[in-house]
Amino acid sequence: MLNAVHDLAISGILAGGEPVGPVAPSSSGLPGIGGIHTILSWLMFMALAICGASAIIGGATLAYANHSARPDMAVRAKSRLLWALAGAFLIGIAIPLVNAFYGLG
Repeated sequence: MLNAVHDLAISGILAGGEPVGPVAPSSSGLPGIGGIHTILSWLMFMALAICGASAIIGGATLAYANHSARPDMAVRAKSRLLWALAGAFLIGIAIPLVNAFYGLG
């Protein structure tokens, strides 16, 4: 199928026709696109809520570990807190990053 489309484009160019212009993807007219946007919004919200809860639990564990003199637990809590913050950062930057890379091409 792809070869046939390519052959048609080449034959149009070779026959003196207009060359095929670049194609820009667009979601206009696509049925169900509103639902996909809604699902992505819900997924991002849930992921950020989980990262927020994990950061709160990591901070509480860190406080408890410091007050109970448990350095091993404090190290794990710091790691948990940092991973939660890194996850929230990556979730927040995912869509702008994809849009930025799309704009480069």
